[in-house]
Amino acid sequence: MRPILLLLAFLMSFSYGLNAQNNSKIIQIHKVWVTSMDGSKTKGVLYSADEQLIKISKNNSLSNSNLIVIDCEKIDIIKIRRKGKIGKGAWIGAASGAGFGVAIGMATDSGELKSVVATVSGLFFGIVGTGVGAIVGSNKKKIQINGDSELYLSNLSFLQSASLLP
Repeated sequence: MRPILLLLAFLMSFSYGLNAQNNSKIIQIHKVWVTSMDGSKTKGVLYSADEQLIKISKNNSLSNSNLIVIDCEKIDIIKIRRKGKIGKGAWIGAASGAGFGVAIGMATDSGELKSVVATVSGLFFGIVGTGVGAIVGSNKKKIQINGDSELYLSNLSFLQSASLLP
């Protein structure tokens, strides 16, 4: 009984300072494509959005010198997508496709070539799944503003949740 208590006390001494909750907020970068009422297009990272303006950074820096400011009444369409979504979709598609292909290959009656059939079908469906996952991950959320400040304000909470600065 005593060795168990000593072991428990020893293990508990290492638990000091452990915390299961993560208090830090992970910043998710969102790419944005803005089409103005005059037809010009601006592409960058969504920096911030307020009641009148949307600010777009040309690169990932937080410097004010790289910001493009667009008035909400000059915005026609906003398209937005989280950065890295295409790659994540491709990885999920590749893993799903490869798993499906191996399962199909193992289910066939090919005798001693069963492992070869499973490998080839896993490779084939993995490649197909990569393409499908990348296509699915490349879709953008489209917000039609048409220069209307009311439509802009109705989507403002989403834009603020996707921006670098709330």
